[in-house]
Formats: sequence, structure tokens, C-alpha cells
Amino acid sequence: MVASRRFFVIGNWKMNVDTATINNIIDTMTDASLDPHTEVVVGCPSCYLSYARQQLPSRIGVAAQNCYKVSVRQ
Repeated sequence: MVASRRFFVIGNWKMNVDTATINNIIDTMTDASLDPHTEVVVGCPSCYLSYARQQLPSRIGVAAQNCYKVSVRQ
């Protein structure tokens, strides 16, 4: 029997956040009615990893993102 697949959603904060914006995102996500069959993760700059993990409920994952000042185009 094959395990069922879960839908996966990740939001990437990039470098476009400050503390007020982060708190707004955290409040919105904490209050959100999320589908229990969907894995939700935020990707934030490494300097905010600990803060985001402490503030977000455990049902929302936190991942590090790669940050660079220039967009890479292929």
C-alpha cells in the first residue's frame, strides 16, 4: 500500500521583512484555519529562524532560506 501524499505549501519571506512585518505574518498564520492534510512551512532568513520557530505554532514548519542580494536568472 502506498502512503497518501500531503499537499505542501511554503512561503518564502526573502529579505523583505522587518520585525513588524514578521509579527503580522506570524499573527495571520497563527490565527489561520489551515487544512490538517497540508504541510505549511515558512522560509525565512537565518537571522529570524529562532524567532519564527518560537512564535509560530508547531503545526507550521520553519525552514532556512538561501539569501543573496542579486536575482539569479537562467
